[in-house]
Amino acid sequence: MGRHIVSVGDLVLDVILPVRLPVQPAAHQETPLRRVEPGGAGNFMIAARRMGLTVSAAGAVGADTFGTLILDALTAEGVDVSCVVREPGSTSTLVIVLTDQQSGEHTFIGNYGQGPDVAYPPALDGIIARADALFVQGYTLSERRVVSMSRRAIERARQVGVPVLLDAGPFMAYVAPDLRDWAVAQAAAILATEDEIPLVAGGQSGPEAWRAVLAAGPQLLVIKRGAAGCTLVTAEGAEDVPGFPAPVTDTVGAGDCFDAAFAAGLLHGLPRRQCARLANAMGAAVVQRVGAGRNAPTCAEVLALLEQAGERIDYPC
Repeated sequence: MGRHIVSVGDLVLDVILPVRLPVQPAAHQETPLRRVEPGGAGNFMIAARRMGLTVSAAGAVGADTFGTLILDALTAEGVDVSCVVREPGSTSTLVIVLTDQQSGEHTFIGNYGQGPDVAYPPALDGIIARADALFVQGYTLSERRVVSMSRRAIERARQVGVPVLLDAGPFMAYVAPDLRDWAVAQAAAILATEDEIPLVAGGQSGPEAWRAVLAAGPQLLVIKRGAAGCTLVTAEGAEDVPGFPAPVTDTVGAGDCFDAAFAAGLLHGLPRRQCARLANAMGAAVVQRVGAGRNAPTCAEVLALLEQAGERIDYPC
Protein backbone atom coordinates (compact mmCIF):
# COMPACT_ATOMS: atom_id res chain seq x y z
CA MET A 1 0.00 0.00 0.00
CA GLY A 2 1.33 3.46 -0.90
CA ARG A 3 2.26 6.16 1.57
CA HIS A 4 -0.73 8.29 2.62
CA ILE A 5 -0.92 12.02 3.34
CA VAL A 6 -3.89 14.12 4.44
CA SER A 7 -4.10 17.75 3.29
CA VAL A 8 -6.26 20.13 5.29
CA GLY A 9 -7.89 23.27 3.85
CA ASP A 10 -6.88 25.76 1.14
CA LEU A 11 -9.25 24.40 -1.51
CA VAL A 12 -9.50 27.07 -4.22
CA LEU A 13 -10.09 27.34 -7.94
CA ASP A 14 -7.45 29.08 -10.07
CA VAL A 15 -8.36 30.69 -13.39
CA ILE A 16 -5.00 31.05 -15.10
CA LEU A 17 -4.60 33.68 -17.82
CA PRO A 18 -1.22 34.43 -19.45
CA VAL A 19 -0.82 38.20 -19.92
CA ARG A 20 1.86 40.86 -20.23
CA LEU A 21 2.51 42.45 -16.84
CA PRO A 22 1.86 45.06 -15.71
CA VAL A 23 -1.75 45.17 -16.90
CA GLN A 24 -2.57 48.74 -17.93
CA PRO A 25 -5.99 50.43 -17.64
CA ALA A 26 -7.87 50.70 -20.98
CA ALA A 27 -5.22 48.57 -22.74
CA HIS A 28 -6.82 45.47 -24.20
CA GLN A 29 -4.92 42.18 -24.18
CA GLU A 30 -5.85 38.87 -25.74
CA THR A 31 -4.66 35.91 -23.72
CA PRO A 32 -3.33 32.93 -25.72
CA LEU A 33 -4.91 30.32 -23.45
CA ARG A 34 -6.85 29.77 -20.25
CA ARG A 35 -6.63 27.07 -17.64
CA VAL A 36 -9.02 26.31 -14.80
CA GLU A 37 -7.30 24.28 -12.09
CA PRO A 38 -7.57 23.43 -8.40
CA GLY A 39 -5.08 25.86 -6.86
CA GLY A 40 -3.52 26.19 -3.41
CA ALA A 41 -3.58 22.79 -1.74
CA GLY A 42 -4.92 21.40 -5.03
CA ASN A 43 -1.46 21.90 -6.53
CA PHE A 44 0.07 20.03 -3.61
CA MET A 45 -2.40 17.15 -3.72
CA ILE A 46 -2.21 16.58 -7.46
CA ALA A 47 1.59 16.70 -7.40
CA ALA A 48 1.56 14.27 -4.46
CA ARG A 49 -0.65 11.91 -6.45
CA ARG A 50 1.75 12.21 -9.40
CA MET A 51 4.49 11.14 -6.98
CA GLY A 52 2.46 8.05 -6.11
CA LEU A 53 1.09 9.06 -2.69
CA THR A 54 -2.39 8.24 -1.50
CA VAL A 55 -3.99 11.62 -0.79
CA SER A 56 -7.02 12.63 1.27
CA ALA A 57 -8.45 16.14 1.33
CA ALA A 58 -10.27 17.81 4.21
CA GLY A 59 -11.78 21.28 4.22
CA ALA A 60 -14.53 23.21 2.51
CA VAL A 61 -15.65 24.31 -0.92
CA GLY A 62 -18.77 26.25 -1.81
CA ALA A 63 -22.10 24.85 -2.91
CA ASP A 64 -21.50 26.45 -6.29
CA THR A 65 -20.13 25.67 -9.75
CA PHE A 66 -16.58 26.50 -8.66
CA GLY A 67 -16.82 23.98 -5.83
CA THR A 68 -18.00 21.33 -8.26
CA LEU A 69 -15.05 22.05 -10.58
CA ILE A 70 -12.58 21.71 -7.69
CA LEU A 71 -14.02 18.43 -6.47
CA ASP A 72 -14.42 16.92 -9.93
CA ALA A 73 -10.79 17.69 -10.81
CA LEU A 74 -9.42 16.30 -7.55
CA THR A 75 -11.58 13.19 -7.77
CA ALA A 76 -10.42 12.56 -11.34
CA GLU A 77 -6.82 12.66 -10.03
CA GLY A 78 -7.61 10.03 -7.42
CA VAL A 79 -7.78 12.33 -4.39
CA ASP A 80 -10.18 11.20 -1.65
CA VAL A 81 -12.58 14.13 -1.09
CA SER A 82 -14.95 12.39 1.33
CA CYS A 83 -14.02 14.84 4.12
CA VAL A 84 -14.56 17.99 2.04
CA VAL A 85 -17.65 19.82 3.29
CA ARG A 86 -20.12 21.84 1.16
CA GLU A 87 -22.48 23.87 3.30
CA PRO A 88 -25.70 25.07 1.61
CA GLY A 89 -25.42 28.65 0.40
CA SER A 90 -21.63 28.77 0.79
CA THR A 91 -19.23 29.98 -1.90
CA SER A 92 -15.83 28.79 -3.09
CA THR A 93 -12.61 30.77 -3.17
CA LEU A 94 -11.83 31.90 -6.72
CA VAL A 95 -8.40 33.20 -7.72
CA ILE A 96 -7.64 34.91 -11.02
CA VAL A 97 -3.99 34.22 -11.82
CA LEU A 98 -2.38 36.64 -14.27
CA THR A 99 0.96 35.21 -15.33
CA ASP A 100 3.61 36.73 -17.59
CA GLN A 101 5.40 33.98 -19.52
CA GLN A 102 8.26 36.29 -20.51
CA SER A 103 9.19 37.44 -17.01
CA GLY A 104 7.83 34.44 -15.10
CA GLU A 105 6.04 36.83 -12.74
CA HIS A 106 2.41 36.58 -11.70
CA THR A 107 -0.35 38.42 -9.87
CA PHE A 108 -3.21 36.90 -7.87
CA ILE A 109 -6.69 38.45 -7.64
CA GLY A 110 -8.70 36.58 -5.02
CA ASN A 111 -12.37 36.42 -4.07
CA TYR A 112 -12.46 34.43 -0.87
CA GLY A 113 -15.16 31.87 -0.17
CA GLN A 114 -17.85 32.54 2.41
CA GLY A 115 -19.90 30.22 4.55
CA PRO A 116 -20.52 29.01 8.09
CA ASP A 117 -17.89 27.32 10.22
CA VAL A 118 -17.32 23.79 9.00
CA ALA A 119 -18.14 20.92 11.35
CA TYR A 120 -15.35 18.40 11.86
CA PRO A 121 -16.09 15.41 9.57
CA PRO A 122 -16.59 12.30 11.77
CA ALA A 123 -14.56 10.12 9.41
CA LEU A 124 -11.50 12.39 9.55
CA ASP A 125 -10.20 10.98 12.84
CA GLY A 126 -9.88 7.53 11.30
CA ILE A 127 -8.36 8.81 8.07
CA ILE A 128 -5.68 10.75 9.96
CA ALA A 129 -4.93 7.74 12.18
CA ARG A 130 -4.23 5.64 9.07
CA ALA A 131 -2.12 8.33 7.37
CA ASP A 132 1.64 8.78 7.33
CA ALA A 133 1.57 12.60 7.53
CA LEU A 134 -0.73 15.61 7.78
CA PHE A 135 -0.06 18.64 5.55
CA VAL A 136 -1.27 22.15 6.42
CA GLN A 137 -0.65 25.48 4.72
CA GLY A 138 -0.57 28.81 6.52
CA TYR A 139 -3.54 30.04 4.48
CA THR A 140 -5.66 27.31 6.08
CA LEU A 141 -5.09 28.85 9.51
CA SER A 142 -6.54 32.15 8.27
CA GLU A 143 -9.46 30.51 6.43
CA ARG A 144 -12.11 31.36 9.03
CA ARG A 145 -14.62 28.62 8.29
CA VAL A 146 -12.08 25.79 8.62
CA VAL A 147 -9.80 27.07 11.41
CA SER A 148 -11.55 25.03 14.11
CA MET A 149 -11.56 21.91 11.94
CA SER A 150 -7.89 22.40 11.05
CA ARG A 151 -6.86 22.80 14.67
CA ARG A 152 -8.68 19.63 15.64
CA ALA A 153 -7.07 17.75 12.72
CA ILE A 154 -3.61 18.84 13.90
CA GLU A 155 -4.46 17.78 17.47
CA ARG A 156 -5.62 14.40 16.18
CA ALA A 157 -2.41 13.92 14.20
CA ARG A 158 -0.29 14.66 17.27
CA GLN A 159 -2.45 12.35 19.37
CA VAL A 160 -1.83 9.35 17.09
CA GLY A 161 1.81 10.15 16.29
CA VAL A 162 1.29 11.34 12.70
CA PRO A 163 3.86 14.04 11.77
CA VAL A 164 2.55 17.47 10.77
CA LEU A 165 4.15 19.29 7.83
CA LEU A 166 3.41 23.02 7.84
CA ASP A 167 4.04 25.31 4.86
CA ALA A 168 4.13 28.85 6.24
CA GLY A 169 3.15 30.78 3.11
CA PRO A 170 2.53 34.54 3.00
CA PHE A 171 -0.92 34.26 4.61
CA MET A 172 0.72 33.33 7.91
CA ALA A 173 0.93 37.11 8.36
CA TYR A 174 -2.85 37.13 8.89
CA VAL A 175 -2.97 34.28 11.41
CA ALA A 176 -3.55 35.19 15.05
CA PRO A 177 -0.19 35.09 16.87
CA ASP A 178 -1.32 32.53 19.46
CA LEU A 179 -2.64 30.17 16.77
CA ARG A 180 0.48 30.69 14.66
CA ASP A 181 2.81 29.89 17.55
CA TRP A 182 0.74 26.86 18.52
CA ALA A 183 0.75 25.48 14.96
CA VAL A 184 4.52 25.93 14.61
CA ALA A 185 5.04 24.06 17.89
CA GLN A 186 2.96 21.12 16.61
CA ALA A 187 4.87 20.74 13.33
CA ALA A 188 7.60 18.19 12.70
CA ALA A 189 8.77 20.24 9.72
CA ILE A 190 8.26 23.81 8.52
CA LEU A 191 8.57 24.69 4.83
CA ALA A 192 8.93 28.37 3.93
CA THR A 193 10.69 30.87 1.72
CA GLU A 194 13.26 33.17 3.31
CA ASP A 195 10.70 36.01 3.16
CA GLU A 196 8.16 33.89 5.06
CA ILE A 197 10.43 32.79 7.90
CA PRO A 198 9.93 36.00 9.97
CA LEU A 199 6.20 35.16 9.95
CA VAL A 200 6.88 32.03 12.01
CA ALA A 201 9.87 33.35 13.95
CA GLY A 202 8.47 36.40 15.71
CA GLY A 203 9.79 38.80 13.09
CA GLN A 204 13.36 37.50 13.22
CA SER A 205 15.31 36.60 10.08
CA GLY A 206 18.45 34.73 9.12
CA PRO A 207 20.15 32.09 11.33
CA GLU A 208 18.67 33.66 14.47
CA ALA A 209 15.19 32.98 13.08
CA TRP A 210 16.15 29.44 12.09
CA ARG A 211 17.20 28.70 15.65
CA ALA A 212 13.97 30.21 16.98
CA VAL A 213 11.84 28.02 14.73
CA LEU A 214 13.63 24.84 15.76
CA ALA A 215 13.50 25.84 19.43
CA ALA A 216 9.69 26.08 19.11
CA GLY A 217 9.36 22.37 18.33
CA PRO A 218 9.99 21.40 14.69
CA GLN A 219 12.93 19.13 13.93
CA LEU A 220 13.38 20.40 10.37
CA LEU A 221 13.15 23.75 8.59
CA VAL A 222 13.15 23.68 4.78
CA ILE A 223 13.92 27.07 3.25
CA LYS A 224 12.75 27.24 -0.38
CA ARG A 225 15.03 29.38 -2.55
CA GLY A 226 13.52 29.03 -6.03
CA ALA A 227 16.08 28.43 -8.76
CA ALA A 228 18.86 28.31 -6.15
CA GLY A 229 17.32 25.21 -4.57
CA CYS A 230 16.72 25.01 -0.84
CA THR A 231 18.40 24.96 2.56
CA LEU A 232 17.83 22.25 5.15
CA VAL A 233 18.14 23.39 8.75
CA THR A 234 18.25 21.01 11.72
CA ALA A 235 19.74 21.12 15.20
CA GLU A 236 22.96 19.81 13.63
CA GLY A 237 23.29 22.77 11.26
CA ALA A 238 22.30 24.06 7.82
CA GLU A 239 22.91 22.48 4.43
CA ASP A 240 22.37 24.15 1.06
CA VAL A 241 20.97 21.85 -1.63
CA PRO A 242 21.34 23.35 -5.13
CA GLY A 243 18.50 23.54 -7.61
CA PHE A 244 18.43 22.65 -11.30
CA PRO A 245 18.72 25.21 -14.12
CA ALA A 246 15.47 25.49 -16.05
CA PRO A 247 13.79 28.00 -18.38
CA VAL A 248 11.04 29.68 -16.38
CA THR A 249 7.61 30.07 -17.95
CA ASP A 250 5.47 30.37 -14.83
CA THR A 251 6.23 29.97 -11.11
CA VAL A 252 2.58 29.54 -10.01
CA GLY A 253 2.26 26.43 -7.85
CA ALA A 254 5.99 25.69 -7.87
CA GLY A 255 6.26 25.90 -4.08
CA ASP A 256 3.22 23.66 -3.59
CA CYS A 257 4.64 21.04 -5.95
CA PHE A 258 8.04 21.30 -4.24
CA ASP A 259 6.28 20.52 -0.94
CA ALA A 260 4.61 17.46 -2.46
CA ALA A 261 7.84 15.98 -3.77
CA PHE A 262 9.67 16.69 -0.52
CA ALA A 263 6.88 15.05 1.49
CA ALA A 264 6.88 12.06 -0.87
CA GLY A 265 10.60 11.58 -0.33
CA LEU A 266 10.24 11.83 3.45
CA LEU A 267 7.39 9.33 3.55
CA HIS A 268 9.44 6.87 1.52
CA GLY A 269 12.32 7.15 3.95
CA LEU A 270 14.79 8.94 1.69
CA PRO A 271 17.66 10.87 3.30
CA ARG A 272 16.76 14.54 3.68
CA ARG A 273 19.21 15.68 1.04
CA GLN A 274 17.65 13.31 -1.50
CA CYS A 275 14.20 14.60 -0.51
CA ALA A 276 15.47 18.10 -1.25
CA ARG A 277 16.94 17.11 -4.61
CA LEU A 278 13.69 15.38 -5.55
CA ALA A 279 11.74 18.52 -4.56
CA ASN A 280 14.14 20.83 -6.41
CA ALA A 281 13.71 18.69 -9.53
CA MET A 282 9.93 18.87 -9.21
CA GLY A 283 10.16 22.66 -8.90
CA ALA A 284 12.42 22.92 -11.97
CA ALA A 285 10.02 20.76 -13.98
CA VAL A 286 6.86 22.64 -13.05
CA VAL A 287 8.15 26.19 -13.72
CA GLN A 288 8.58 25.28 -17.39
CA ARG A 289 4.77 25.01 -17.72
CA VAL A 290 1.83 27.38 -17.47
CA GLY A 291 0.10 26.79 -14.15
CA ALA A 292 0.29 23.75 -11.92
CA GLY A 293 -2.82 21.80 -10.86
CA ARG A 294 -3.34 19.03 -13.39
CA ASN A 295 -0.28 20.35 -15.23
CA ALA A 296 1.98 19.11 -12.42
CA PRO A 297 4.87 16.91 -13.63
CA THR A 298 4.71 13.15 -13.27
CA CYS A 299 7.09 11.18 -11.09
CA ALA A 300 8.77 9.82 -14.23
CA GLU A 301 9.36 13.35 -15.51
CA VAL A 302 10.91 14.39 -12.21
CA LEU A 303 13.26 11.41 -12.16
CA ALA A 304 14.14 12.01 -15.81
CA LEU A 305 15.18 15.58 -14.98
CA LEU A 306 17.40 14.20 -12.21
CA GLU A 307 18.97 11.68 -14.56
CA GLN A 308 19.66 14.38 -17.13
CA ALA A 309 21.62 16.15 -14.39
CA GLY A 310 23.61 12.96 -13.78
CA GLU A 311 21.84 12.01 -10.58
CA ARG A 312 19.83 8.92 -9.71
CA ILE A 313 17.50 8.64 -6.73
CA ASP A 314 15.94 5.32 -5.83
CA TYR A 315 12.32 6.46 -5.64
CA PRO A 316 9.40 4.12 -6.48
CA CYS A 317 7.34 5.80 -9.19
